[in-house]
Amino acid sequence: MLENSFGEMFFLKTPEKKESIRVVYLRITVDGIPKEISTRRKWDVARWNQKSERASGSKEDAKSLNYFLDSLSNRISNYRTELINNDQTITAQKLIDFVRGKTSHE
Repeated sequence: MLENSFGEMFFLKTPEKKESIRVVYLRITVDGIPKEISTRRKWDVARWNQKSERASGSKEDAKSLNYFLDSLSNRISNYRTELINNDQTITAQKLIDFVRGKTSHE
């Protein structure tokens, strides 16, 4: 079943202590219901471009993080397509569980 709305975004979550190194989070929103998960990757806020939702710069560490985020995004997209092809309901929780590895992926 196709959802009415879908969105995913990567962002640096602001901790209680204002540190420059923050954890990169993924937020998936399906039909207005948001779910968040940590990517377990940390990044400097000064080298983050929130508009593009990626690390800025051309250093190897930025390229590596961006490659990781792109591959994560592609995996989610492929799983979403698989759910659509199998006429299954798409929810933010299902997609988050897939990212966590808690679903049976055939």
